[in-house]
Amino acid sequence: MEIIKKTNNIKAGELYAMTKGPEVRKMQDAKGEVLDILAYVIYKDDKDDGSDPVTVLSVKTTEGALYATNSKTFIRNFVDILAMYDECGEEQPNLFKVGSARSNAGREYLTCTVGQ
Repeated sequence: MEIIKKTNNIKAGELYAMTKGPEVRKMQDAKGEVLDILAYVIYKDDKDDGSDPVTVLSVKTTEGALYATNSKTFIRNFVDILAMYDECGEEQPNLFKVGSARSNAGREYLTCTVGQ
């Protein structure tokens, strides 16, 4: 496992729970919800079959719920939001809405926006 980016306030036990723990749920389960995110980690995870590693975003909410996704769109949206707030010198948001959209081919995918 290779850590790409994470919040500064994360502790080793939280990092383990967020990346390897059995309590981590699919981000798809939070579709339509606004998550109050306490911590996040983006990491590359090796696949058991030896194929290319997959990039995963795992989050911990202020309520202690853990969610993870390998959705490229969701991760890109999340990282872009953080970068825009950094670029403008603003405090990063902690509320993120888990949404979905359909591709031209009719496939549903996850989206991430700033929550209200």
